[in-house]
Amino acid sequence: MEIRSENAVLVLIEADPNRAGCRLRWWNVKRLAEQQGTAVRQLSLPSEKRLSKHDLPRFCRRLPKDMRLWLRDLPPTLRRAKFLLTLASARVVIAGKPNDPRLIDGMRVARWFGTRLIVDACDVKPSYVHIQDAFALASSITIPTKALIAAVPERQRHKIKVIPDSLDKACLPTTSERPPDPRPTLNILWFGVIEAIGPAERPSFALFCDLIAASIDSLQKHQASITLVCSRSDEALQHLERRLSPNTLPCEAMDWTINNMRQALARPGLALIPYPTPVECCQKSANRMELALYAGRTVLVNGRLPSLDQALQEEVIEIDARLEQPWITAGKRGSTAARRYLDRKQLLIDQQWCELIR
Repeated sequence: MEIRSENAVLVLIEADPNRAGCRLRWWNVKRLAEQQGTAVRQLSLPSEKRLSKHDLPRFCRRLPKDMRLWLRDLPPTLRRAKFLLTLASARVVIAGKPNDPRLIDGMRVARWFGTRLIVDACDVKPSYVHIQDAFALASSITIPTKALIAAVPERQRHKIKVIPDSLDKACLPTTSERPPDPRPTLNILWFGVIEAIGPAERPSFALFCDLIAASIDSLQKHQASITLVCSRSDEALQHLERRLSPNTLPCEAMDWTINNMRQALARPGLALIPYPTPVECCQKSANRMELALYAGRTVLVNGRLPSLDQALQEEVIEIDARLEQPWITAGKRGSTAARRYLDRKQLLIDQQWCELIR
């Protein structure tokens, strides 16, 4: 059965641009679809909140109890019906990391009406207990790295299309935002996500703190400063300061926003982005390394992610357990070759998405 509306062509579910995976993937698809003249609808999952008895008009209090309960249940029923109708009338639905029973039910209904379902999984965590059902319902499964293929059931892998993360160009500083002269001190940047369970549980950040602590004498000698741009930035800063104690460095922590990322990337300096080793099978995208390279930062790693393209391998500097090499104050900036390569890669990513949603 098909019910189609010309205005409901592509639907993005839970497409919050403040979430990195959404911004780098679904939000980019929204931009591409609109450039093609395709109508885009953005949906949130329908609220299940019922009316309280105090929300009902006074005259309803004289109704039988069963009728009052039915009226209180009516708003979530209507919201769910509207949600399902939008999915059923769409030509394409993109669901990112679907892990909510309401969404899985909606996908089942949409598939019955012939809607094409794209499940985009920028990661697959054990806590995503419903995502396997979504994979089974999907017409296509998109993932950012080849290493993530192993997280998809073998019987569903014929649906997979590997599409790397888009370059986060909204975070790139403009020429006017860059300081006119390099700052006299060496700035070292870390940016990313800090989970609610605590900064120490984010491996990349924990390794960052370890490397800074191990290199504190050299960094103090070179008048280094630290910039953190992340969620829960106050907690991250406190963790770093405790890790460095009794030593210290000038440290600045900012909550992640696009403007704060622009401000941080506008400064010359280093981006230290370590990962646990070995990284041969790491499923993570290299998008943070690519963004820092494009912005002109010197990128330091303790092990290159396998998702970092071969063409960019020479653009990053591998480090050991300390930051004491002579290049620490060399002031190297990302090359124009890296930027040209990433521009070409972005065009290919856009082409892949356009072909998929066509």
